[in-house]
Amino acid sequence: MKIAVTGASGFVGRHLVGELSSRGHKLRLLSHRKKPQIDIDLPVETVEADVHNADSLSDAFHNVDVVYHLVGIIAETRRLTFDKTVAAGTYNVVAACKEQGVKRLVYLSAAGTSDQAQTKYHRTKWQAETAVRNSGINYTIFRPSIIFGEGDGFVTMLVKMIKKMPLVPVIGSGKYKLQPVYIRDLAKVMADALDIEGSVNRTIEIGGPRELEYREILAILKSVLNKKRGRLYLPLWLMKINAAVLEKIMKPAPITRDQLKMLEAGNTVDNSMLADIFDVELTGFEDGLNEYMG
Repeated sequence: MKIAVTGASGFVGRHLVGELSSRGHKLRLLSHRKKPQIDIDLPVETVEADVHNADSLSDAFHNVDVVYHLVGIIAETRRLTFDKTVAAGTYNVVAACKEQGVKRLVYLSAAGTSDQAQTKYHRTKWQAETAVRNSGINYTIFRPSIIFGEGDGFVTMLVKMIKKMPLVPVIGSGKYKLQPVYIRDLAKVMADALDIEGSVNRTIEIGGPRELEYREILAILKSVLNKKRGRLYLPLWLMKINAAVLEKIMKPAPITRDQLKMLEAGNTVDNSMLADIFDVELTGFEDGLNEYMG
């Protein structure tokens, strides 16, 4: 198949492109830079296109069978906002797909997305999902929990703290639950979706095999790294005040009130639909860490 990928240079994009390429698909990778700088050592085509420019997307999707739309942001900057990049960017992708007759659209959303979500991040993800579902194009939407693996943001940040700091910060109680999904598993099912009829026009959650408290995640990381570190508990109310101040003076802020709300709510999923549709053995958090860090 001829496949176009937005966000190909990102964490998920790099792994997904490797998976799709290994299956013999012809790939066209989109970059917003005039000189594409996608560091992927594979026989792929790179083109200049931007989700904020509908015309560039239409050109990029010419003669393409499938589009994987991975572009997203986790914090707003002065130039990129959730409304502009997540919602409007997806509207542009959908319009370009329809204009070029793309047969399948696979969208990477996020666990916790709903029209009643407390955070702007999740509400704009819902708007994007709605545009995909109403497009008239065969689609699959994936809602992953926290994604981990080589080159991620989440575990990499925690590893740096554990290696450098005698006390590891814990916001609030640390009892909120996450369900980390290994990037290899996510890339596999996203690629498998092309060949599985049961995945068409479905919104599918995916997380790891276990729900883990944040405190458990830190304990597993310290064990894998063979580091003994204490914890420094930071009251949630204090972090909310700090986040409000940081949002006023920094774009993007290192921590936002939206991110604190998401952390407090936890991030777990229901893997039952995933198990019904896909043949995948989900990788445990510690096993995944040992695989790429060991």
